[in-house]
Amino acid sequence: MRAESDGFGPWTPDERRARVTALLDDDVVREVHTWELLTASEAEWYGDLGHADADDRVPHWSSALERAQDADRALPSVTFASDLDEDLESAPVVTFYSLKGGVGRSTALASVARRLSGDHGLTVVCIDMDLEAPGLDSLFGIESQVDTDQGVVSALLQYEFGEPGSVLKHLIPVDDAGRLYCMPAGRIDSAYAAQLRALEPEIWYRERTNALHRLIDDVRESNLRPDVILIDSRTGVSPVAAPLLFDVSDMAVICFHPHAQARAGTEMLTKALLSATTRRSTDGRPLTPEPRFVVSPMPPGISATRLAERARSWVEAWTATAGSQRGAAQGLSAEEITHVIPYNAEVAFADTVGASRGQLTPYARIADWIVQIVPEPTPASAVQDRTSASKAEALRQLSFSTGTAEILDHEEFLQDYVVTRQVNETAAPDVPLILGRKGTGKTALFRWLAAGKLADWEPVLVTTPNQYKGRPAWSFGPDNYAAVGGALEQRGLDWGSFWQVLMALAIHQSYAPAQQLGAPHRALAELGDGDFAVTQAVFEVLDDPMGPLRCGDWLRRVDAGGDRGVLMLFDGLDTAFGHSPVQRSRRSAAIAGLLTKQADLASRLRRIRLKIFVRQDIWQGLRFENKSHFFGLSRRLQWEDREEYFKVVLKRAVRASAFAEVLAVLDPALPATEVAAWSPEQVALAWGALVGERMRGERTAFTANWVWNRLADGNGDHSPRALLQLFAAALDWERTEEKRSGYDRSVLRPRSLALSLESVSDKALSALLDEEFQELRQVAEALREYGRTPVTEDALGDIEEDLVVLAQEAGLLEVIDSDGSERLFKVPDLYRWALGVTRRGPM
Repeated sequence: MRAESDGFGPWTPDERRARVTALLDDDVVREVHTWELLTASEAEWYGDLGHADADDRVPHWSSALERAQDADRALPSVTFASDLDEDLESAPVVTFYSLKGGVGRSTALASVARRLSGDHGLTVVCIDMDLEAPGLDSLFGIESQVDTDQGVVSALLQYEFGEPGSVLKHLIPVDDAGRLYCMPAGRIDSAYAAQLRALEPEIWYRERTNALHRLIDDVRESNLRPDVILIDSRTGVSPVAAPLLFDVSDMAVICFHPHAQARAGTEMLTKALLSATTRRSTDGRPLTPEPRFVVSPMPPGISATRLAERARSWVEAWTATAGSQRGAAQGLSAEEITHVIPYNAEVAFADTVGASRGQLTPYARIADWIVQIVPEPTPASAVQDRTSASKAEALRQLSFSTGTAEILDHEEFLQDYVVTRQVNETAAPDVPLILGRKGTGKTALFRWLAAGKLADWEPVLVTTPNQYKGRPAWSFGPDNYAAVGGALEQRGLDWGSFWQVLMALAIHQSYAPAQQLGAPHRALAELGDGDFAVTQAVFEVLDDPMGPLRCGDWLRRVDAGGDRGVLMLFDGLDTAFGHSPVQRSRRSAAIAGLLTKQADLASRLRRIRLKIFVRQDIWQGLRFENKSHFFGLSRRLQWEDREEYFKVVLKRAVRASAFAEVLAVLDPALPATEVAAWSPEQVALAWGALVGERMRGERTAFTANWVWNRLADGNGDHSPRALLQLFAAALDWERTEEKRSGYDRSVLRPRSLALSLESVSDKALSALLDEEFQELRQVAEALREYGRTPVTEDALGDIEEDLVVLAQEAGLLEVIDSDGSERLFKVPDLYRWALGVTRRGPM
């Protein structure tokens, strides 16, 4: 602040300041870094005040930390570069910083630079601003190539004195591919020390030309046109670190070790970052430096997990307020913005950072963070023009049906069903037992088989889901099975006898060639309408001591005749018996009896095969004598191939002709080829056209990774139903948002996925607790009360161990650490939002 008055003449500088500040509010005084209280003649010697914009906030530590400490000061509206749908206009600046040394900051920067230039193919410029203790040139192995008057210090001085030359002369190529460059601090000699003493960071913001801004802008606008600029900052509260962190950086990577000594300082630094605004703005909104945290080095041993969780709990607390200020995305998540680097002696004692994949892999996630804010290559104009022209119609035409497989319209279901490699393997007639969690596609496969899609095999429905439209009268419900259980007990029969009768009845009623052999039993010759009549007929067969045997003999005669196989389908067994403890016990006995009967009939029948669909957790709880018979004869429906999983949603999307037009520009073969036959590369093209390649916000860099990771339960299982629910919610959001702001890089913008996850989480938890595992409601309530993840074993202390184990088997909990004395659990994202659980971890 400058004020000119001849009245200042009699007073000393301290007296002038005391008299002026006495007239001002404390809030105003705190904002002023430098006072120039001058007479008119003195002002002539000082020259012009400078040309900083009125809205510029000079980035000094004192003002930054004062803002962070002021509890009454409201945070500015927090908007990060990764919150924007549009790209930044120029290469982002990412500063690597640490309050203390020895935490691997420079090694992290060099490793990330190698990863970005090598794996991601980006042009990267690294600038060494650790001017008092430079070392990037050594880490890159180019120390001997640094000349006198080359590097950051020389360049900044030239800008300060108005003598800038070509910025390229200060850059040294690091790799042969021409994608990685380093601007060293300078050649360390007596001249460098003198130049460093002459450098005045505080004057940059009082001069007509800001030397730091000019340096960065010239690098951006040079012939290199870098994709990203990485800056290695001096540690501690140094004068040069403040403008790097609070003014020029789009992202700040904060390296620290979770020791108590680092907690208070790193907290203040984080709050200072989140209360700052950078020199960038978009649509009149200033951007906030985006914090990321690297915990390094993490020592090996059983304490590593707990130290990592301590760090995440700190980060969660430090960023909680800022998360609520963001209007563009969900709150900040410590797990997403924190990364742990394990200690590696090979890296710690290496002289340079090379391109070895093994050494660079631990830094991949940091590179992914940065990729999020690197401007994407503009799509081919033909693709972008077609997307723009077709988007409104595509949004109208698209539909992602979220109904369960048993209630979908028959033609709609067959049109949308994707016959993947997994489907073909599981549908094979010689696989009698099909396992899977609810929502993994058991009933969808059942419907496909029931539609007669397996060549040369005639489907016969024995049991079906309750809501299945073609459900036959002999597909029983809880009351029927309760009556059957009582009848079997009274007659001293097992469940295998019942299933043999029911199979014979189903084939007689459904398979025309079998009717030529007459009825399996006189009681089954003429059936009345409804399940009561069928149940009564079954009882009559069971009353006949030879009844079940007659049915078995009849099945063998059917098997010997005909030229087609008969595929007997059993689905809906998980809910058909009811959910009470007595009903679940009856279900276990009945399914064990069915599987025992299959094992008995397998060696006697050639053309009649059984396909039995059983929920994974029910199978695990079964105990029967020949269970080992099914080793090798069962398949688990588990989506292990990401591309196959994504085909579920892409097949529905390509039905929209407007979206197919976009795909035809990318690859003319896409709309004309069955989705099931698409290659991984074609899946990636279609996926990018539908929802874009990269996520925004603090999340995993790529939309495919984000969806795959977020929709997994604690066992890594994926539900096609959850995938369709996510895209249905994203489509609804996009239809509304497109009216407010257009977006033509993809039909759905990536942000739509992030904002739709919560609704999917609610549905997934409801399905888990209401349809599958009602006994887990007690565990869910305990998790809600605890309110954070990871979950300590103490938090579940009142829960019976059997329920804790069941929660793990059901995917509600995942064990992430166990030292033999206490376990630590994680709540997967699929259920975390619905439970209201944050990622704060143990405090």
